[in-house]
Amino acid sequence: MTRLAPTPSGYLHAGNAANFAANALLAERYGTGLLLRIDDLDRARFRPEYLEDVFAVLDWLGTQPTQGPRDPADFEAHWSQEHRMPLYRDALAHLYRTWLTSGAPTPADAARLFACPCSRKELADGRHAYDCPTAAIPLDRPGVAWRINTRGLPLHDQMPDFAVRKKDGRPSYQLACTVDDLHYGITHCARGEDLRASTAAQSLLSDLLGYPKLEQRIHFVHHPLLREGGDKLSKSQGAVRVWNAGFTPEQLFELARKWLTASGAA
Repeated sequence: MTRLAPTPSGYLHAGNAANFAANALLAERYGTGLLLRIDDLDRARFRPEYLEDVFAVLDWLGTQPTQGPRDPADFEAHWSQEHRMPLYRDALAHLYRTWLTSGAPTPADAARLFACPCSRKELADGRHAYDCPTAAIPLDRPGVAWRINTRGLPLHDQMPDFAVRKKDGRPSYQLACTVDDLHYGITHCARGEDLRASTAAQSLLSDLLGYPKLEQRIHFVHHPLLREGGDKLSKSQGAVRVWNAGFTPEQLFELARKWLTASGAA
């Protein structure tokens, strides 16, 4: 099974559509199903029109997933990540139990869960308010995020101390994605080269959750990004919508085929 995993936080751009094409080609190449899994945990940026846009882009591409929602109403009723919240809570409970039995942390304890009350600004500035990874702050303290200590790991330079639970108690993207991929039996996935750090974080988290090794379960293809003026396309930065970008569906599929061929996946 491979997957399409858009976030309804903006209108999709040509890079998103090319990724859809790459995953459709992977499913065809390996004879697997194609799951549409819309990642909607970020309800603050969710808009109904962005959800509708996902289905419009799939129609424009001529791509039909074999599993997943048929339309926005089916998504909300049966496929939203809100319906899988018990799975995410179970994963967080597993991490919590491990934390309870692991003893007092030391500065050398990489891959340890810790509580972090720091603000986004403090983290964006590259600092904690204090040494959160070794401060032994209780995880049940109100208003803290749960993070994984990445000190001493290669991942630290790209994604330091990534979150598994947000301050409001909701699961993070990294945790939900890791849980969902196991839940749906994902075996192949094409994703942008900008998500290599996410793949590494999810591999580490998979180990911490006691799952089978991620690299043995899922074959990832990290493909190049479509760029505009040297910058990657971004929904949040208002990238041009798919059908206004000058590509035809056939051109995007040909581009995706070249990406997969270059990676040895097609």
